[in-house]
Amino acid sequence: MYSDWHTWLGFVASAWMLVSFIPYIRSIVAGTTRPSAVLWFGWAFFFAIATAAQASKGLDWSLAIPLLSTINTTIIACVALRMGRLVWTRADRISIALGVFALVLWAITSEPLTAIIFSIAADLFVTLPTLVKTYDDPSSEPALLWVIYVIAIVAQIIATRHYTIYNLLFPLYTVLGSVVITALALRGRFIRREQTFRARE
Repeated sequence: MYSDWHTWLGFVASAWMLVSFIPYIRSIVAGTTRPSAVLWFGWAFFFAIATAAQASKGLDWSLAIPLLSTINTTIIACVALRMGRLVWTRADRISIALGVFALVLWAITSEPLTAIIFSIAADLFVTLPTLVKTYDDPSSEPALLWVIYVIAIVAQIIATRHYTIYNLLFPLYTVLGSVVITALALRGRFIRREQTFRARE
């Protein structure tokens, strides 16, 4: 029974993660969300590095976090590219360079933790502008999507059987970053409600 609940929770969380981005993809097609294809391909690249590095130290349910995130971000990047959202910034170039550097160091040192750390650094570099954008314009990010994503990630971590730095570092970083974006996006809803309430007074 102990292994069963891990398996069931892992499967449910995986399915949750896969469908969580469907509303986001629909919003891209509808034109209400305008992500950069380069940014999302970059995220897919960093998630792929983390997936490979984590998998090299063993398979566990926490691996589903970077793996499924790789799939979701690649799909979003392709949709954004098809919609003509191609923006190449200096931050993108630096972050991709960090990702390549992570692979080189991994090859030299044979230590996957190095690749995980540098993929986190690269991901953080391109995520910071998103944090700033969401702070300035909370409505630019769908709060519900991020709430669902955070719940799925936490469930995957709980489903993990063996807790090591290799299979927890990137997932915990992902939770932290997603929680911050969620809080900033939800902040916009509270601001709008407060403005609506004051307008009725």
